Amino acid sequence: MSLSLFFALYCLEAGLFFTVVPWTRLWTMNPWLHQNLTIGLWIDNPFVRGFVSGFGVIHILLGVKDIVRLSRARRRESP
Repeated sequence: MSLSLFFALYCLEAGLFFTVVPWTRLWTMNPWLHQNLTIGLWIDNPFVRGFVSGFGVIHILLGVKDIVRLSRARRRESP
């Protein structure tokens, strides 16, 4: 049960990170991503930002699904 809970919390945290960060200054001013001009132009593309945010939304949905599943299983175990 605790491993499933940690996975759900990881999914929620990673999902929030991937959903929000591509639209912040941290993403646009990251020197590691902009060392190469090609990567810098590719990273600033709105399609790539949207793709990464979509990846984050999928993580959030997986985390919520697992938490709902865990809460239902816990209710069934309660007397």
